[in-house]
Amino acid sequence: MGILFGNMQIGESNEDVNYVQEKPKGIGNSITLPYDYGSLDELEVVLVELAQKVAYRLRKEKMYASVVNVHLKNNEFKTVSHQKKLMYKTDTTNDILDTAKELLKELYTGDLIRLIGVRVDGLVEKEELQLSIFDQKENSKNRKLDETLDKLKEKFGYEVVTRATELREEKN
Repeated sequence: MGILFGNMQIGESNEDVNYVQEKPKGIGNSITLPYDYGSLDELEVVLVELAQKVAYRLRKEKMYASVVNVHLKNNEFKTVSHQKKLMYKTDTTNDILDTAKELLKELYTGDLIRLIGVRVDGLVEKEELQLSIFDQKENSKNRKLDETLDKLKEKFGYEVVTRATELREEKN
């Protein structure tokens, strides 16, 4: 027996539940850093990983983005963000990363940073997208690289394959 709410019984139903998974309006990833980062170089290393994850998820959804956003939170919890509309829609890691690096350089003032994030918006499904011949030619190498890395990650695990720009020397 269900619960009575006014003159309506709630809590039980024999009707089928209809669940429709909708496409995302944006895809993002952020990380609270293990300590306060105080240099652009340190932040860029993290940005590479975040951009890779966002681009990977974008490709898994079979979507393209037209806006890239970077947000930072300093050690006093002040948050700043900046976004840029792209000249063309993309799903490649390099396009997202290059734009994110540009935005990071605009945002970073030398504060100690505790959180960094990357987000893409203005998403469209691949079927809806018409790329110009110039965009296709420009991005074909990046797309092939991303597709190969995606296949390796799916087969061996996400963390197994990484870009060389993520690697840094261990501090003694």
